[in-house]
Amino acid sequence: MEVPDLLAHAVARRPRKTCVRVASRALSFAEVSDRADRFAEFLRSRGIGPGDRVAVLAYNEIEYLEVRVGTLRAGAVHVPLNFRLSAPELGRIVEDCDPALLVVGPRLYPAARAAADRPMVFLAAADPEIPAGVLRYEDAIAAAAPAAAPAEFPADRLAMISYTSGTTGQPKGAMLTHGALHAAMISLGQEIGARPDGVYLAAMPMFHIGAQLGHAFTYLGGTCRQLVRFDPADAAAALSSGEITHAQLVPSMIRDVLARWPANAPSRLRRVLYGAAPMPPGLLRRAIETWGCEFVNGYGSTEALGVCVLPPEDHQPERAPGLLKSIGRSAVGMRMRVVTEDGKDAGPGEIGEIACRGPNLMSGYWRQPEATAECFRDGWFRTGDLAYRDAEGYHYLVDRLNDKIVSGGENVYPTEVENVLLEHADVRDVAVVGTPDPYWGEIVTAAVVPLAGAAPGAEDLKQHCRGRIAGYKIPKRIRFVSELARSPTGKVLRREIRRQWPGDGTGKVRD
Repeated sequence: MEVPDLLAHAVARRPRKTCVRVASRALSFAEVSDRADRFAEFLRSRGIGPGDRVAVLAYNEIEYLEVRVGTLRAGAVHVPLNFRLSAPELGRIVEDCDPALLVVGPRLYPAARAAADRPMVFLAAADPEIPAGVLRYEDAIAAAAPAAAPAEFPADRLAMISYTSGTTGQPKGAMLTHGALHAAMISLGQEIGARPDGVYLAAMPMFHIGAQLGHAFTYLGGTCRQLVRFDPADAAAALSSGEITHAQLVPSMIRDVLARWPANAPSRLRRVLYGAAPMPPGLLRRAIETWGCEFVNGYGSTEALGVCVLPPEDHQPERAPGLLKSIGRSAVGMRMRVVTEDGKDAGPGEIGEIACRGPNLMSGYWRQPEATAECFRDGWFRTGDLAYRDAEGYHYLVDRLNDKIVSGGENVYPTEVENVLLEHADVRDVAVVGTPDPYWGEIVTAAVVPLAGAAPGAEDLKQHCRGRIAGYKIPKRIRFVSELARSPTGKVLRREIRRQWPGDGTGKVRD
């Protein structure tokens, strides 16, 4: 079975339409496709073809899409790298995926050089950090005559290796085939409401799996305006310019943009997709009131692209208010279950692990057969996320399986405690973790970021929790911090917070 080249389909319909824009530079669909063909031919001239990996370490540069498409057209495997990782972390990933070529963007040569000794090509036309005589991307594709692009790809051919964020440990490379990417592009395009007359703001970093939404938008004929790096002021300016119709933002981005939103600013926004981290209902209501557009909650992961969706109609005020806390129901083509520890289906309201299956799934972890076997059981992918399903089939995330706190024999789920603390008027952000205690086993511990100018007290916050959650769930220890440790995708790095609070063997947590 084969799947079509979706960009080629868009080119055939709208060759001169703007495909991607970064700042003042824009490329049409025909230009992106031609440059992708040239890059594919450059790869072939270097002996890079089916199965070889081409890694990309770059910000959201305008060339990112054509590099991805050119890599796939050459039959090679696209490997986006996280530019926020340290040199040792990048080095381990590069060693794991063993790329034949590393494509490096502006201002990232020192990181690339420190992480790996690999053949490189540089996107920067002029960068003082890059030594003279190195191969520049523009020179490489200018010298390559474009060959005819394949009209279709084998569905089972490996297309991309996307590394997990490593929020619970060492990143793993999720292998995504052409078939999985094609299915995800169609599904995600439907959920975001992609249209040829739309303009999508790509604020998420291109190495993140959420960037697939921007690719889906362009493949379906829309224009993608990319922010080289997310900056709240730049994002607010773009979203309030009247140009942007669609966007994907994590909750922390939404909070930062709303804080900088110009008074009485116009908005052409039609739909915003959010996810990747818990969304406080109060923040969501404020975003709905400010932007007046449709909202979609999308749940998925590096391994499973687009699993569950809460559509716009479920964000309406006349619907049950509690639905704003839901991640919704299974996306197009996907199946979901909530399973207990013994693998049986959990009943309504019963907490279990989310398992899913469908065309959007990875085929396994790169060079990790044991990890692959552990997460796939009877054809179902175990996500590691705890949730429950209500009687109408809506799903509600509880926490990560490994983040559950067991205090005095009782289960405490951090997200539940965090949501209560976020309702306090003086709290901007919060993370709850379990820390060791010889009496309780673990105690509930909270890292709280106050709102600017606010000074809530620990006892005030504990009092706020009383009556809202059970007594054993109320944090026994609260520390105030300026920021939380987060991954590049906005997920709280609970392991980093735990490291800041090691047990001292006396039942207390060291400050």
